[in-house]
Order: sequence, then structure tokens, then C-alpha cells
Amino acid sequence: MKRFASKFNVFFLAVIFLIARPVLAQNSGSIQGTVVDPQARVIPGATVKAIDEEKGIVIRDTITTVDGRFLLQPLDPGTYTIRVSAKGMKDLEDRGVTLDSRQVLGLGELTMALGAATESVTVEATVPLVETATADHSAVIDSHTVLETSMNGRDFQSLVRTLPGVVSNDSSDFRLAFNNTDSFHVDGLRGSNNNVYLDGAINTDVGANDGQFTQLSMDAVGEFKLQTSNFAAEYGRNPGVLLAINTKSGSQHFHGTVYEFNRENGFDANPFFNKVNTAGLSKTPVPNAKLRFNQFGANAGGPIPLPGAKKKLFFFYNYEGTRASKPNGVQTYSAPNAAWQTGDFSSFLKSSFMMAGGVPTAFHVGQIFHAGSITRNSSGEITGGNPYPNNQIPLTDFGNQFSAWMKLLGTAYRPGATPHPGDNSLVDIPFQDIYTFNKNQHVVRIDYNINAKTNFFFRWVDDSQREAQGFGIFSGNSWPVLPEFRKKPGSSWWWNLVNVLTPTITNEFIFSYNHLTQVVDINGAAPSTFDKDLLGFTYQDFFPNANIHNTFPKFSTGGGIQSFPFAPGWHSEARAFTWTDNVTKVYGVHAIKFGIFFDYNQAGQQPFWEHALNLSFDPSKDFPLDSNNGLANLLIGNYNTATQTNGVTGFILGVNLDLPAATP
Repeated sequence: MKRFASKFNVFFLAVIFLIARPVLAQNSGSIQGTVVDPQARVIPGATVKAIDEEKGIVIRDTITTVDGRFLLQPLDPGTYTIRVSAKGMKDLEDRGVTLDSRQVLGLGELTMALGAATESVTVEATVPLVETATADHSAVIDSHTVLETSMNGRDFQSLVRTLPGVVSNDSSDFRLAFNNTDSFHVDGLRGSNNNVYLDGAINTDVGANDGQFTQLSMDAVGEFKLQTSNFAAEYGRNPGVLLAINTKSGSQHFHGTVYEFNRENGFDANPFFNKVNTAGLSKTPVPNAKLRFNQFGANAGGPIPLPGAKKKLFFFYNYEGTRASKPNGVQTYSAPNAAWQTGDFSSFLKSSFMMAGGVPTAFHVGQIFHAGSITRNSSGEITGGNPYPNNQIPLTDFGNQFSAWMKLLGTAYRPGATPHPGDNSLVDIPFQDIYTFNKNQHVVRIDYNINAKTNFFFRWVDDSQREAQGFGIFSGNSWPVLPEFRKKPGSSWWWNLVNVLTPTITNEFIFSYNHLTQVVDINGAAPSTFDKDLLGFTYQDFFPNANIHNTFPKFSTGGGIQSFPFAPGWHSEARAFTWTDNVTKVYGVHAIKFGIFFDYNQAGQQPFWEHALNLSFDPSKDFPLDSNNGLANLLIGNYNTATQTNGVTGFILGVNLDLPAATP
């Protein structure tokens, strides 16, 4: 039975008094200013509207206060026309006003001209407007920058490293990885302290705090903002930075894009040292390692022409597929000289002698003894035993599992093996592992602008990801390998409702649901290469139900060959439910905000377990049948310990209630 760890985070946003600072709702922003006449006298009662230039509709409207001030909020990031109307004045339009995520944008004084309302004065925004109403330390990267900047791997997070104070652990921009968020560090903070929000809702998997439920395609990113200090009260979950991402939305006109990006080693020049040897002489060229990166997709957006919803209902859809593979570097693994398979361990003998009590013994270092014949002093040093002459173990001493071990381990030896530097008992065997990564993502967003005071938004993201490699997942380059894959499908659902109740009271409600699962399992290997019965092993598992694929035993020899593959069949799940409600009341130049944020997380992760019997053949003074060599112990059939654990149904259950205080 699965049990989930549960975590509740409730942020009661205390009443906050802010002077000359409108309070924002999640990823939205606000536009403020003062309306004056030609003599710089304030104009109360003027109508001010924010018109979304992409959608061609009034998103928000308000009336100036007695001191001529206005506040338009909350507004999604975008480009707006600010239209001002007042009795006895020409209409004023300020076009091309660009609002970024969570920005408080001050327009200063908007000066109206005397005249009839049928006349108008138009102002074009020709220079970027600077946010002066807050002391936020932040940087914004817009959609144009995201799409038009050439990036190795097409990962918008790579752009984060172009911002001040950001460093990364990645050695390359070519990041084929799941939705990790801890690969960059800002102002010296840990990567696990990064907070990622998607459309105002938490998108960070709090189970490990190092990944996202979904990572948005570059072609679906409206913009993203990195804020490093002076956070609003609702952003207090982690002490790290805030990365706020907005999805694109539809506009009043239909737009669509079809795209494909392709990279492969066939387009690359062959490196110089693939064509010459160390002396600089020409040689038969070594081909480039196989590299493939193919990303393709399409998107469309525009109005939804439903009766009664003209210029009110809009959609955006994006699909993106990724098919990629890359070499895991020039990798090798070390294995004992193949002669050991016939019982020949002569290459293990060294010219030096074993020491006991500071005195040389009659045995060379590397000497192998008949099982059970070794004697030791109180310090565990070998003082005597019945040695195998010239380290040759006769066939008659081989254990009854020998043929099974040869089927499993014999595949380790392949062409290209070279002697290990400084140790002729080992050989280095090349193994060019290939990492593959596949992903399919769908993004849907619906915007319903009911009127200038009520807006509803819905967004859904679905990620289906899969990675695989020959050395296994979470495994080292030991042999025998167990090729494995990891699937990590994730989805994100988001609903947002904004109501301007009065010109001075605004309410915003957000609900989000995120879900992901992870599965690690065997990737395409034939059962004859891993099934212990088919290989010929007769070892019995302590917990047969834990070894769901009946795999060969895990084992160690104290050096040389060993195998500890990650448990196939491992899985984890995570779900997150969040509710947010923010209410803002404006009093002249003052604003009061209060609200509640409720975050409920379910996290169930299977603990790592020894899925198969784990045999230790390591030489040890506490091992009565030790031969003084782990590989010889394996050949003879004597192991020191055998362990196995059962983690198939193990989950952790916990509850945490967090009630932090809000700060202005």
C-alpha cells in the first residue's frame, strides 16, 4: 500500500500598509500615474483605461482620485495603451506601454490638453519606462529575447546565467536533463533555495526542491523575471531567488508557428586530434561521437469566436517534441586481466612481500591461498597459509556458480582493451555510453475577459519525458551494467479569477494542481543478460518479491569487477495543491493587502533497496574462508556476507504545518 508524505504550508498574509506602493497579485503587475491639466493641476474623476494592444480590448479601467492619481491592477505582462478621458479635455492615449512581470510601472504625470472629447492626443512610448515605485532587485527577459537568442540546447534557463550575480554548475549550455532548478546559484545561495513560479503558482517540486513539475517550452514562454531581494509577503516559501515565468496568451488575430531545430555530429567539423596522433602525424580519422538534438513543434493562438464572447475569449496552444542523444564522454571501466577466468591470477603477484608485525613474510603481495588456510596475527596481518603455486587455481576448486558468473562477466571483455597504467593485473575497457532524452509537451491557455472588471484564466501543461543510458540511472560505471530508463511525466493545472470589486478594492483567486511521477526500470535488455535463472545462478533471494525482474546478484570483490545497479522498478509520486486569495484596498497613496495561501503537498518516494541478493566477496580478516582476493573468492564460490532488503512497498508518511509571519 502506498503512503504519501504530506506537507501543509499556510501563509496568512497579515494586513500590510504600504506607502506609495501598489500591491501586486502573483505574477501580474500594475500601472500608476497622475492626470493633470496644462497648468499641472490634478484632474479628479477622469476615466483611465488599460487596453491590451494584442487583444484589442479594455482589460482594466478606473477613475482618478481627488488628487488625480490612478492605479490599474492587476495586469498581466504585456503591451498596453493607456487611454484617459475627462470632461472638457481631449482624450489622451499613451501607446506602447510595456509592463513586465510583477512590475509596478509609474507613468508619472499625464498632461491632458483642453478641447472636445472627440479630439485626442496620442503619445507613443519610445523609450523603456523604468520602475521607480519599488526597490525590487530584479531582471526581466522577454519573449523576443527568449526566442531570438541562439542557445545551445534551447533551454530558456540558460539565459538566467546572463544576469548579474548568477553562476552555474553546468559545464555546457547543452543541457539534456529533466526539469531541474538547482543548477544555477544567485548571490551565493544554494541552488535548492531557488523558487520557481509558473503563472503565479508554485512550480517547484518540494520533495527534493531541485526540480519543476513542468518546464515550459521556449516557444510558450511569454517572459520570465528573476527577483533576488525585497520580496512581497506572498513569496516567502524559500530564502532564495524568485524565478517567475508567464505563459503566452492568444491575441485578437490568429497567429501560428511551425518550427524545427536540428543539431547532429554530421554538421560538425572533425576535431584536429581525431585526425592526428600525439606526434602530429596523420592517422585514420576517428569519427565524431554520435550526437543528435532534434526539437520540433507548432503553436497557434487567437480569438475563440463563440456567440456572445467576441473579443473576450482567447486561446493559445503549443506542442513541442524533443528527440536527443549524446555521448556520455569517452568512458572506460577497469576489469581484471581476462586470464582470471581460467584460474590464472599470476599477474596479481607483485615483487614485494607481505608484511606481518613489521617483518616481511614468505608470501608475495597478491598471493592467493586455499580457502580457510590463512592464519593471521592479532592485527589481522597474514602470517601463514596454503598458497596456490604461481597463483594458479585449478578447475577442481571452482565453485558451482562459476559458469553463471562467466556468462554474466565474460561480456565485459571486448576489443580495444588496454593494460591499466601501473597495474598489469587490470585492463581498461572502452564503453561509449549514449544518453538519450525524449520529451513531448502540450501547453493550453484560455483567457476569458468577461469585462473590464472580471477576468478568468486557465492554463494546462503536460510533460512526458524519458531518459535512458547504458550505465543505468543513478549508477556508476561498473560492470556488468544494467541499462535503465527513467520516465518523469508531469502536469500542471492553473485557474485564476480576478475581480475589481470597486475602483479601490481588487480580489484575485488562484488555484493550481501539479502532479508528477518517476519510474526507473530496465531499458530494452534481453532477459538472458540479466535474469539470474537464465544465467544459471542458483542463489535464492531472501525476499523474492523485492527482485521484481529476477536480476543477477549485486556483488563486490573489493576492487576490479563489481556491480551495484540502481533498483529497477523504483518509483515516486508528488502532488501539490495550492489555493491563493489576495485582497487589495487602496486609500489614496496607501494600499492595504491581506490574503491567504494554502499549500498542500503529497510526496511518496520509494526508498532505495537492495532489490537483489547482495554478495560481498571482499577479502577480510573477519572472513574465515578468505583466499586473500575477492575475485578468487567469487571464482571459488565463497562469499563473506549476503544481504537483501525489501523496499517495494516502503513509503514515508509525515505532516508539517508551517505558519510564517508576513513582512511588508
